[in-house]
Amino acid sequence: MKALLKVKDGPGNITLQDVKEPVPGPGEVKIKVEAAGICGTDIKIRQGHAWSNPPVILGHEFCGTIVAVGDTVKHWSVNDRVVSETAQVICGHCKYCRTGSYLMCKDRLSIGYGVNGAFAEYCVVRQDLLHRLSDTIDFNSGSLCEPLAVAVHAVYKKADLSPTDLAVVFGPGPIGLLTAQLLKSFGATVLVCGLSADNDRLRLAKELGIDFTINLETEDLEMFLKDVLHCPGIDIVFDCSGTNAAISKSLELLKKKGTLVQIGLSNAPMMLEYGEIVNKELSILGSFGHSWIDWERALALIASGKVLTKPLITHEFPLSQWEKAFVVAENGTGIKVLIHPHL
Repeated sequence: MKALLKVKDGPGNITLQDVKEPVPGPGEVKIKVEAAGICGTDIKIRQGHAWSNPPVILGHEFCGTIVAVGDTVKHWSVNDRVVSETAQVICGHCKYCRTGSYLMCKDRLSIGYGVNGAFAEYCVVRQDLLHRLSDTIDFNSGSLCEPLAVAVHAVYKKADLSPTDLAVVFGPGPIGLLTAQLLKSFGATVLVCGLSADNDRLRLAKELGIDFTINLETEDLEMFLKDVLHCPGIDIVFDCSGTNAAISKSLELLKKKGTLVQIGLSNAPMMLEYGEIVNKELSILGSFGHSWIDWERALALIASGKVLTKPLITHEFPLSQWEKAFVVAENGTGIKVLIHPHL
């Protein structure tokens, strides 16, 4: 089968190869990959800025159809439509595994960078990772279940939201736009912040029903809060950018006793006004990944139409055109870029 592999560490070193089709072992299923999304992590792996375990097949945002089951598999059958969580390898007995926070397991190896993933015609996952994809959800929409589960985890588990809150989202990428939709479902007033390169994404935010958007390169956020929103500060920030500028601005403009939920990843050291955390009794909460219930909630939100995923999909490519797909994802001309291994 065709598969996209990171073959060794460092920038680049990604090739499309013919590899042997995987065979499901005990407790595993083999999935025909119908649609797989390019994530920011995939881009960082290509650039050499994120860890991977080469040689490894990339891709962890996907859905598909079961085509084979291994021994001891229960409750799953050939032709079932599924999405899959990512934690393929865990110890299963540490505190985090036993309490449902298995992404915190020190032995975790995730699909798409720790072990083989979904930028391939087929992939194999353990049955405990599976969630059933309703017939009412098309594969393109279902492929965004993983980033939506990330957003659900942040909004449902980290935030104490009120309908009277002003919630600000920095970074209008896929997770930012999904987070903003979830915040609207709680009744909050939502402001999405981006840069000039994000103008198409900011327009989409408005089309998705977000209250306000702002280009931080052409407008002043503090003045916007005072003159447009008539608001003395922000109740809660969800940072999906991982940038020093966004986090610094959050600490500056959050109200006293406000909350910053950090979703965006950053490997760079930061210079922050740390005293603001004490002076204003701010809460800073990290949010990483997802758990079982986040996936179930994400699927229910897609099925009900309460969160829209399909409008985020701007480009689709066959696996043979993976380089074009990555260029679009890297340069920001697309929002969510999908790869279809069987086109």
